[in-house]
Amino acid sequence: MPPKTAPGHQAHRRKITSRKNLAAAEGVPDSLRAWIDRYLALTVRGVRSEAVTGKIALHLDRFHAHFVEAYGRDLVSACLPRDVRAWQQVLVTRGLAPATVNNHLASLSAFTTWVHAQAPAHFPAGDPAKGIGELGLPPLEPRALTDEQVRSLKNLCDRLLRFHQLKGRRHRRAEPRLRANARPWRDRAIVFLLLSTGLRREELVRLDVDQVVPGTPEELRAARRARMARVRGKGKTERSVFLSADARAALADYLERERPGDAGEATALFLSAKGIPSRAADGRLSPRAVNLILEQVGRWHDADVRDPARYISPLRPHDLRHTFAFQLARVTGADAYELERRLGHRSQRYIQRYTNPPDPVAAGYVEGF
Repeated sequence: MPPKTAPGHQAHRRKITSRKNLAAAEGVPDSLRAWIDRYLALTVRGVRSEAVTGKIALHLDRFHAHFVEAYGRDLVSACLPRDVRAWQQVLVTRGLAPATVNNHLASLSAFTTWVHAQAPAHFPAGDPAKGIGELGLPPLEPRALTDEQVRSLKNLCDRLLRFHQLKGRRHRRAEPRLRANARPWRDRAIVFLLLSTGLRREELVRLDVDQVVPGTPEELRAARRARMARVRGKGKTERSVFLSADARAALADYLERERPGDAGEATALFLSAKGIPSRAADGRLSPRAVNLILEQVGRWHDADVRDPARYISPLRPHDLRHTFAFQLARVTGADAYELERRLGHRSQRYIQRYTNPPDPVAAGYVEGF
């Protein structure tokens, strides 16, 4: 049987690759900035997602700024392994998490590998990022809420109207009124939806109202099963997530009581208040707004409970995702397939993190030993 790749074909492929390398390197000066721009234009933009492209560009911009500040010049040929190690240490001293530092290094390594393939002469000492080890990752600690914390959090969310009311002597005599841009029904629905589905913050804000099945408040209240269809996750994946009874009721209340006043022609499920000056053109709630909502709910919760063991601040979207994952692992016997499917996550490292019990729960396991 003849070889799959004949010597003549291999030589032809080398010539093609060589021509591509020359084309990529043609006219590019010995400039780190120029090579970064060429790399992004030829291999990243239009190939990777917009979010990933932005992160890669940010990582390379940070290295470029560090390099120029350190040497006062922009020569890509002057970049050595010691510079990459120094940059790695700078990121550590800035307080970035080890995983974030490793992501920066991965972006830089992909870039320097590409430059070295296009123009080997630019790196006389070899690829400067080659052989630079990643930082060790700390143990993944669970951040799930306990059953008691979930119970008191839901209790507070059912009373959010009172926390959003105007306060002061002049408002005590009149009928209680809410602050102008307060949206307690929306905030309650967000908390219950995150607890019920384990959605990521970005997945939550991308939801459109037509993804709610069934789609009317009346049908949601009557339904014994409801879901969010076509939830867009990482890697252009889609999945359906189911809503608990609490989430169905909270979502129905929001759709009936608050969303119509903010909607207009908006398609997003969760909307900013119409009177907010910084509201997006389509009205869609921003990821940052979700953070602020949960932080405030967490502060109100801790001020409302007497037991410090139930404190949950700072409350973050991922805490509710972890809580859902831990509960799901408990009822499914930590079924890896079911966890991957419902969480939209393929990393076993993170799946294991989600299934770790909160410290108070783990401490209770050994209480009777």
